[in-house]
Amino acid sequence: MIIDINKFLSSDALSLKINENFVIDDKEFLSRTNLNENIELKGEIFKLRDGISFTGAVIYTFEDECARCLKEFENKIENKFQAAIVPEEDEESDEVQFVIKDRTVIMGEAIKQLIYMSMPMKTLCSKDCKGLCPTCGVNFNYEKCQCENTLTDPRFDKLKDLLKN
Repeated sequence: MIIDINKFLSSDALSLKINENFVIDDKEFLSRTNLNENIELKGEIFKLRDGISFTGAVIYTFEDECARCLKEFENKIENKFQAAIVPEEDEESDEVQFVIKDRTVIMGEAIKQLIYMSMPMKTLCSKDCKGLCPTCGVNFNYEKCQCENTLTDPRFDKLKDLLKN
């Protein structure tokens, strides 16, 4: 993704609002992340005394599987971030950086890294997902199973003997 900021840099304006939709065309990245290729970038570019910065968010969706009930669903993430806009990428820096070249901001690789790093390791289809029965596999979100829930942790079996007296 490339954003032309030539007019902004030549003007007296201190900030430039960005609201861009773009497509990631890296098929390997898309297949590895199950990412929808349409990405939204919202934010603002600021002129600072010592450079240029970007504050905003990248919004994306991807196909995911619930960690409790294993249902497939589309997950939407909004990752807010701040980035420095620099003439040359500094490999030693810990901050997010977009490179400016010929008065255009090149964001492609940095956006992919932001997406990859912000993807959750485990997700739920909803906050109140009830999961699956460990015995019969019934999805508790839709029905109740007929299993006798007698599963216990064997480490606590001695405690049951105390309740018998």
